[in-house]
Amino acid sequence: MKLIKLYIFFLLISFFTLPNKNLLSLDNPEIKEIENYLNKLNNITSNFIQTNSNGLKAEGKIFLSKPGKLRIEYKKKDTLLIVADGKWLHYFDMELNEIQSVTIEKSPAWILLKKKVNLKKDFKIETLNKKNNKTFITLSDKDSENIKTIKLIFLNKPLTLKGWMIIDSNEIQTTVSLLKIKKINKFNSKTFQLIK
Repeated sequence: MKLIKLYIFFLLISFFTLPNKNLLSLDNPEIKEIENYLNKLNNITSNFIQTNSNGLKAEGKIFLSKPGKLRIEYKKKDTLLIVADGKWLHYFDMELNEIQSVTIEKSPAWILLKKKVNLKKDFKIETLNKKNNKTFITLSDKDSENIKTIKLIFLNKPLTLKGWMIIDSNEIQTTVSLLKIKKINKFNSKTFQLIK
């Protein structure tokens, strides 16, 4: 009798773990749909709210143009400005008047700035979940500096990027919620410079 119970237990365990294997399979149509969406995401702007596990909260506006261009302006103008110029991602601390730069490929923004995203090739897919009309895909990238994972959050039907969650090497979690993505025909040439 114990042997039958053990067999049923393992059968149930295998039944509940099979969908996850299929969900993360490399030919998964949902992964392909996310890739297609990210590859078409270009020339957009959105307001955002950013929170982190230390209790800090900030608001601002994001501008994105692929390949490689990004501007993040915070509502509190004297704090931080983040600009990607096509090669480098610059963090400009206005209060301290200091700039730190990292190549775009080593930044968490790379997934949104890359001209052609291939999730299977460029990242390690950790998890893919669906819940309450949302899809969550968690990725890791050994080349990203100080970043453990990036979780992209999408609304389903139609698939729409709603934000992301980053966990850094210090286990600090930063969540960015996009309020409304708008497509832009063309940006001003000064948009992706440190000083406008």
